[in-house]
Amino acid sequence: MLFDAHTHLDFEKYTDEERRELAAEIEASDVSFIIDVADCVASAKQALADAAAYPWCYAAVGIHPDHASTYTNADIEEIRKLAADPKAVAIGEIGLDFYYGTDDREEQQELFRKQIRLANELRMPIMIHSRDAHQLTMDILKEEGAFSDERKSWFSPRLVDGRELPDARVQMHCFSGSPELALEYARLGATMSLGGPVTFKNGKKAAEVVRKLPIEYLMSETDAPYMAPEPLRGRPNKSPYIEHIVRRMAILKGLDYEETARILTENGKRFFGIS
Repeated sequence: MLFDAHTHLDFEKYTDEERRELAAEIEASDVSFIIDVADCVASAKQALADAAAYPWCYAAVGIHPDHASTYTNADIEEIRKLAADPKAVAIGEIGLDFYYGTDDREEQQELFRKQIRLANELRMPIMIHSRDAHQLTMDILKEEGAFSDERKSWFSPRLVDGRELPDARVQMHCFSGSPELALEYARLGATMSLGGPVTFKNGKKAAEVVRKLPIEYLMSETDAPYMAPEPLRGRPNKSPYIEHIVRRMAILKGLDYEETARILTENGKRFFGIS
């Protein structure tokens, strides 16, 4: 049983036939659940179509920061409507991406804030994309109440070493920050989601995050079709490749593979409210 907490079966370059072939591969694998993550209104509609077609598929709906210069308020309202679908389990992926520069920095922040407010209004989990903007991402999440006591009261607590701890239902997708930042996010009630980089030879920071965080604060993801794990690096990524990521996480945690897969699957199900 494996859980891919962030993937893109809705990828716009897939043909319908390619999407069906990928779905068949998932069904033939040990993957039990995937979260099909949108980056715009069109991909949100595709993610929900995928979720309607496959019982193991759920959708996250939202607008990626790449679209900060072109989105409209009508797009936000459309995301609100799409989020009402029973198989929409999160608002995402949303956030900040300054990797290619900061020409649209203000627009990204505005879009990010609007969608955090939407997630709070709808009382839904949030999936965060943050690249080259670690501190500002955290600051905005705090300012918009993503870690507020009120928000945490909407969700069941996280059980860690027999203790019930508040959970803000904030997923830090493809977390690339330091172990110290991960621990601060965990203290605030967020969850770190790790993918292919944890298997890379130069992925020491991601590996250290897995080592230092309690496993209850971790999720496994592929971010397919991007960032395939070793030994498949360089190929288009697929959800079944999550096995390589979970095996590496098991080694880093000093646990056996089956137990790690079980815990990470339970983490994903609880986070997204999947029974």
